[in-house]
Amino acid sequence: MSVANAPIAYDFHGDTPFTVPFQDIKSDDIHIYLDLDTKVGKNTCGQKCTHCWFVNYEKVYNKSFAMEEGPLIKAGLEAEGFHVYPRYVDSFAYDGAFMRLYGPANNREFRQESDHKPTETMEKGDAWTSGRPLLADNHVELLDLARVSGYGTISITYHGVLDENLAVIDDGSYPIKGVFSGANTEEVLRRIGRYHDKRRDRMRGDELPAAFRVNIGVTIGRHNNSRTSLERYAHYFNKLGVDTVRFNNFADHGGRHPELQMSYDEIEQVYRDLKWLHENVEMRFQLGVSEDFGTFGIKAMGFPSHVGWCRAGRQLFAAIPTDEVVLAESDDERREKIGDIVGCVNTFEPHLGILVRKVSTRDQDVTYSLEFDHEAIDEFTAKRLSGVYQDGCFARELSQERGLVSRVPERRQLPLVRTS
Repeated sequence: MSVANAPIAYDFHGDTPFTVPFQDIKSDDIHIYLDLDTKVGKNTCGQKCTHCWFVNYEKVYNKSFAMEEGPLIKAGLEAEGFHVYPRYVDSFAYDGAFMRLYGPANNREFRQESDHKPTETMEKGDAWTSGRPLLADNHVELLDLARVSGYGTISITYHGVLDENLAVIDDGSYPIKGVFSGANTEEVLRRIGRYHDKRRDRMRGDELPAAFRVNIGVTIGRHNNSRTSLERYAHYFNKLGVDTVRFNNFADHGGRHPELQMSYDEIEQVYRDLKWLHENVEMRFQLGVSEDFGTFGIKAMGFPSHVGWCRAGRQLFAAIPTDEVVLAESDDERREKIGDIVGCVNTFEPHLGILVRKVSTRDQDVTYSLEFDHEAIDEFTAKRLSGVYQDGCFARELSQERGLVSRVPERRQLPLVRTS
């Protein structure tokens, strides 16, 4: 008999059919990840994970828009109707500077059920963190800042494999290096718990406790993809009392860990196992599944038909910082390229346009706009429709095509992309 768990959450960045010409998609149906700062290390996430996309792709390594210009870019693009998600390595970076600038931001859209109902994560801001900043001496001040800035959720990346006693195996064998350990994540959760307790102690009778929801993101690869391992995570996070556990697929950014990348057969089995767990194991949290697992085997999940068919390159783009270039100058206006528009928001390919700053040479008024390369977008869409890229998450195929990652054994024939 199935247990009564919360609906499974999925990523959502539109569902416009691939057959609709890009020029007919309105700006308010397009989502932009604005990569404001990609600098890893001491002042941001405190880590240097060997599989991090910001570390492994030269075009985004150690880049940023000027701190004071970021909000202007965001406001300018939103004025054109785009949904803009400010993205940085860690929401608590630079002692919370981004929180002060952007307020209660969300890093992406999470939905559930057939009517795309927003999950509870979407009700307030979602602070994304490695966890390292919350081990610092000023962690209470950072949590206070998140609370007064309107954040309702703290999302922490989790790296660890569990033994049969649901203890983190902490012997140095975890294969992805430079990550924030599972044992350290437990300490961060204890600190958040103590913060909640102190807040409750200070509440007046007519006030409600100001508790954060806690989301956990777990990367799944060949090191932890068995049903046994996944079930241990379910019991473990039940014990820790978190609110959401979202699994994502390990991607071999930089080609450093080809042994960890799952084949399509293995991904299909993960989907079956996650569905089995959701139906048979009590979860006192909401299960979430990232779209980066793709579409091979996704039918087992019972998601709406568009889920898994990533809209990157049509309804989802990343805008990344570049060296500034003057494109044109007249008596009235100077046009400057300040960023690139790319399709996949994790591999930063293909190139599909530019981010432009326009400066009035008369009154120095500044505006920002996206100039899409419609021909490149149409060509990319045609490749997906024709089956050149067959998986709903095209990142692996695109990277393999460009020689960026190693190939792994997998089925050769995948389902062609949906047109709806």
